[in-house]
Amino acid sequence: MWSIDRFEGEYALCENTVTEERCRIPKAQLPPGAREGSLLRRTPSGWQPAEEEARARRRALADRIRNLLGK
Repeated sequence: MWSIDRFEGEYALCENTVTEERCRIPKAQLPPGAREGSLLRRTPSGWQPAEEEARARRRALADRIRNLLGK
């Protein structure tokens, strides 16, 4: 799975969330709505949003914040 770190010109600079490998993906190859922080999965048909993983990450982050704040 890849995370969009930032955009530079016509490219999205991405990082593999497991190996920390980096790559540049042309904006034209990104799925609609991709933005900084979006999680992507490489498939035979191109880059696809990793929506389930993104939801799980948001839930985990919300849980950590609640635990830190004691709520």
